[in-house]
Amino acid sequence: MIKFSISGIKCFKACRRMYELKYIEGLEPVEKPDALQVGVNYHEKLEELNSTGKFDDSDHSKESAMATAYKKYIYPNFSIAEAEKWYEKEIPGLPEMHLIGRVDGITEGGELVEHKSTGQEITEEYEYNLQWDEQILAYMWMTGARKVWYTVCRKPTIRQKKNESDEEFFHRMVEWYDTDTDSKIRLLELTRTDAEVQKFEEDLKEIAGLMNECHCYYRNVQHCNCWGRRCEYSSVCLNYDPTQEYVEFEHKEHMEGGKNADTEDLGF
Repeated sequence: MIKFSISGIKCFKACRRMYELKYIEGLEPVEKPDALQVGVNYHEKLEELNSTGKFDDSDHSKESAMATAYKKYIYPNFSIAEAEKWYEKEIPGLPEMHLIGRVDGITEGGELVEHKSTGQEITEEYEYNLQWDEQILAYMWMTGARKVWYTVCRKPTIRQKKNESDEEFFHRMVEWYDTDTDSKIRLLELTRTDAEVQKFEEDLKEIAGLMNECHCYYRNVQHCNCWGRRCEYSSVCLNYDPTQEYVEFEHKEHMEGGKNADTEDLGF
């Protein structure tokens, strides 16, 4: 059986060479970009909060300040029945191929919850761009839900002052959310139609079949700097040798769409 995640599918669409290195060869960068690591840490704190009602903020980190703002402005008015729930569903017409994914949360009414962190203001433009979130269509297809609640938190933009302690800076970051709050942390609602989800299923069958039969993992050079930084696989993209060890990468034990099944779908 072959299992695909929506993250893997998005990677395949963006650059087949990157998909080959990440999901077929199983190369995972040892160090994550700072922006991505902040998102991972923030998600972990929200998972702890939504599962236990509290989280550890003793590190006085940026992520703890973000989670504190979430606890103050979103948590009291929003109930998550189950945090970090995995789903798996067979792709129609392709019984040996399944789509897997992990939803950040499920409400008591069965609606989806996705936590987003961003470096930009939460504007109407930001909300509009969420409509193109392919990951949510995948989760709706797997779960039957047609509504998603996005909790969006902007990362603090202030910097620590000279001679300011970590604890003092932490409290100043927390207070930062008390001004112009709607542009920094917000709960957004988005619905999709049955027709949109059906179209996703049709597209999914096509792309999954293509991925399964692919033998040509060519580069998309337009993607090399699409995030405003060099691709994390640039050091091995041109001259990767599977017989060598690369200190900047580690090999994942489970790989998607090829040798084994990937069990991670982090869409930050």
